[in-house]
Amino acid sequence: MSVRDMRGDPRVWEGLSWDDLSGDEKELWAVLGWRQDLWDANKAPATTDKAWKDLTYQEQGAAMGLGFTEGIWDGFEDE
Repeated sequence: MSVRDMRGDPRVWEGLSWDDLSGDEKELWAVLGWRQDLWDANKAPATTDKAWKDLTYQEQGAAMGLGFTEGIWDGFEDE
């Protein structure tokens, strides 16, 4: 799977356009509700307001695939 290592810092995703993402990354973000129009406009889907415990099993799996942990997810405020 071609997913970059965010090394515990989710801000790595903020500087990327949808076209910068690999196919695998796009698939994982799509599980979390992201689409190109939302990503490029920085308009977050509803999942970003959910606590980790409220994410579905599939959403948690996608988030983990992108490098998130419960602590990172719950502690991150998108800018």
